[in-house]
Amino acid sequence: MNLVIVHHHLNRGGVTQVILNHLRALHEAGATEAFDRIVVLYGGRKTGWPEDSEPALEGIQLEVVPSIDYDSVLPAGSPDPYTATSEALQRLDLTPDETILHVHNHTLGKNVAWPKALAHLANDGYRMLLQLHDFAEDFRPDNYRRQVEFYAEKGSGMAGVYFQAPHVHYAVLNSRDRELLHHAGLDEAKLAWLPNPVDPFPALPHRSDVRKKLADTLGVKSTECYVLYPVRGIRRKNVGEMLLWSALTPGPATFAITLAPVNPVELKPYEKWKALAEELKLPCKFNVGGEGGLTYLENLAAADAIINTSVAEGFGLVFLEAWLSENLLIGRDLPEISADFKEAGLRLDSVSSAMWIPKRCPIDGRLVFSESAYRTRMRELFSQVLVDFGQEEPDLEDFEQKLDERLAEDWIDFGLLTVEAQTEVIRQVASDPELAAAIVQENAHVMRPLTEENVNFDATIQINSQIVLTKFGLKGTGQRLRERYELLKKLNPGPVSSFNGANKILRQLVDIKRFQPVRLENG
Repeated sequence: MNLVIVHHHLNRGGVTQVILNHLRALHEAGATEAFDRIVVLYGGRKTGWPEDSEPALEGIQLEVVPSIDYDSVLPAGSPDPYTATSEALQRLDLTPDETILHVHNHTLGKNVAWPKALAHLANDGYRMLLQLHDFAEDFRPDNYRRQVEFYAEKGSGMAGVYFQAPHVHYAVLNSRDRELLHHAGLDEAKLAWLPNPVDPFPALPHRSDVRKKLADTLGVKSTECYVLYPVRGIRRKNVGEMLLWSALTPGPATFAITLAPVNPVELKPYEKWKALAEELKLPCKFNVGGEGGLTYLENLAAADAIINTSVAEGFGLVFLEAWLSENLLIGRDLPEISADFKEAGLRLDSVSSAMWIPKRCPIDGRLVFSESAYRTRMRELFSQVLVDFGQEEPDLEDFEQKLDERLAEDWIDFGLLTVEAQTEVIRQVASDPELAAAIVQENAHVMRPLTEENVNFDATIQINSQIVLTKFGLKGTGQRLRERYELLKKLNPGPVSSFNGANKILRQLVDIKRFQPVRLENG
């Protein structure tokens, strides 16, 4: 039996890292010997693939099929992805009866003809594991709309994207996604839970050396607490909340985000947050892992804590990796993502599902942000979201009722605010120590690691790191992969059909209760 792993590209990013860790996991579990050949098909870009050899990657065959790359980078007149992929598989003698295809993120809409191509390959008899990392329906209306329009001619819409067959299974990263697809009507037996594997970090550099480099290159004193946000600062990472933390923390602390966005759409709001931090003289550093900064491992070694302020994740690797860097994780919890980790025994007492902000200042009663402007902007944004997804505009009375529920209490989660409201809050906190103190008091539990002296979390870090390695390490993932591949190998190919429950996925995800405007606003 042959294994073919397929993705649009192998550039730096989460999916490429998952593919690499899957190969390492199969090697760790001794499962690579179950396959005659392992081939990786990709579009041609591979800046994230290691240049140095390693045991897990020995014998792995990389093959370029340009037509499966993002259609935004394909030249006009490129062969359709089905023809190109089919010809490549034939050329490599990877026949349907002897080959399993493990395909990543085919429903995201980066190449609209790709799901159609995969359905044809399934019709040819190829057994498949289709792994979903992200959903176009999860507030990515451009990706969603392009697919709906492409498949409209067949009358299938997203039902054709989520095709089904007896020999086609789906893999999801967490129980939330598994429940979402099952609720939409996908057979539970065809759903594999496949959490991203975690590979231990190499030995980190010596702390005293990297703290000296940190001081020399970025001006962060050795006496300052260095709080690292190890992400690329795209919108869903909720960068404004990092600024808020920097304005609230009373002791000497510097907050740093590792990388700037590459996408111009994402770069614009990032630059606005950077400009606001500079204007207000907040202790924030940006792009500390970029040119002229520290390497990723140096940043981890220099850090005193890892912070997360993201409002949405596909998997939430930071909830696992932070502990392996021997750092405490602070900031925002994402309960629908972290539920599997907590079920496995992980202690996440140092994060919170909300950062509470008063609508009015507890000291003098003034507005902390304009509620009327917030309501107006929310109506504009969510109505546009529905239009972009091709849905009917919301019933105004029902929408106002849901907004009333969101604003019913005296305090609201900062992550639910618009960019304008978040900016208002940060400005007021930066200029009013009494307001800042009130917010710190309201969020005392989650801010405790930075506001209380001599707080020791060493035991939590040690226990969590062991749980991560045991429950989410490479060997367990390799065993899960092998079991699913062996199950697929036994299945007889059958007819390919559309998934009629696809619209239920959209209805579950595009809901005002799940809507965080910072994910879509341009700053």
